Amino acid sequence: MLLKDKNIVITGAGRGIGKNIAIAFAKEGANLGLISRTLEELEQTKKEIEEISLNGKVIIKNADITKYDDVAEVFELFNEKLGLLNGVIANAGASRMGSTHEFDNDRFSNIVNVNILGVYHTFKACYPYLKKDDKKSKARFLITGSAAFPNAMPKFAAYTATKYATVGLQRSMALEYKKENITFNQILPTMVDTRLSRGRKTGDGNKPDSVMNPWDLNDYYLFFMSDLSNRVNNKLIYTTDFQEIKTIISEAPSDKTESWDDFKDYLMEKTPKIYENVKKLGKLVDFVITQSKESI
Repeated sequence: MLLKDKNIVITGAGRGIGKNIAIAFAKEGANLGLISRTLEELEQTKKEIEEISLNGKVIIKNADITKYDDVAEVFELFNEKLGLLNGVIANAGASRMGSTHEFDNDRFSNIVNVNILGVYHTFKACYPYLKKDDKKSKARFLITGSAAFPNAMPKFAAYTATKYATVGLQRSMALEYKKENITFNQILPTMVDTRLSRGRKTGDGNKPDSVMNPWDLNDYYLFFMSDLSNRVNNKLIYTTDFQEIKTIISEAPSDKTESWDDFKDYLMEKTPKIYENVKKLGKLVDFVITQSKESI
């Protein structure tokens, strides 16, 4: 199992992306610490994991990630119940559409607090409990960002500003802690069928084709929480590139999709721009190739 005995914490784990990756991680043998503002949602996530009859630990605790003392208390609990942490995913997020000149000040502040302070609080609180003693299995800090960086969106000023900020935060931390065994990376999805992007329409079965399902992101999170990504650091993963790669893999001759070494020349010929974007992410492409074959 890819994550057997790994201790991983996920914020925003009550629904959407966080819930789906928690279930995917449990299937791969991880022990989980799950955080959300709403305890009822966490209980449902835990219930769905337990229904799969898996043996890993699942510890849940509600907390407001905009309040550092709350977050610090939760990580102390997770360390007590799970031990040192192999990985942490700062996934919780907030968004709202509105004309900037009319936007509610408190709502703007809340988006900033959840999306920026929440990431900062998560890292600060988890840092003492990260397992940093093994160069062959580094601790991982992974951020759920957004394709709003660098593609700014009108009427999403607060959200877009925060997603630019998390990129800067990651780059700064990756430099600051480069001599410690911690990697920092970020997943930047386009629109996903979650309450964050589709509100009450989430899960209605009528999402546009351009909107991803939450589980479409599982492969990226699995890769970055596994030892396969041990030497990958300070990267931004644009899911649009990899969704296109998945399509190309499905249409490519079988001899071109055995591994990244077999596939890279084919990809460069088919889509030079995407090749340039991912050429330093061969291990992730390898993983996507393997996962694509297993899903057939």
